Amino acid sequence: MAKMTFSLEELTKLLISNELLPGEILRPRVQGDKINFIIRTDSFILPFIPASLRYVSFSDNNAVFELTIVSSHLNKAASWLSQIVKLKIPPYMKLEYPRLYVDVDGLLQRENIRGLQVKDILFEAGEFTIVTGGSPA
Repeated sequence: MAKMTFSLEELTKLLISNELLPGEILRPRVQGDKINFIIRTDSFILPFIPASLRYVSFSDNNAVFELTIVSSHLNKAASWLSQIVKLKIPPYMKLEYPRLYVDVDGLLQRENIRGLQVKDILFEAGEFTIVTGGSPA
């Protein structure tokens, strides 16, 4: 078993430098326990949507995040947003607004990382701790 600890800022930089964020996510910035960013929709009516993401839990091998649309007017159009973004997110992610699920095994498999199993992901005092185990059975 190993534990890797990252600040939210460090984790965000790792995601950016390894190109693990969907191309529609622009200008991610950490503020407190959230990552603020802009979603590019490719819609001429509403080309950019300000949003934020907050870690919630780790369950059934899914890292669970809460997606918040910054504008109250846009929150009313959340089902519309869900339909737009759902088409463009990677296959290891699932959006059920306001929840975003990241299948950690699916992400590791896509990135050709073998022999690693994530047992838990904790977020406390501004730091992510990823607890790993050996190869999945």
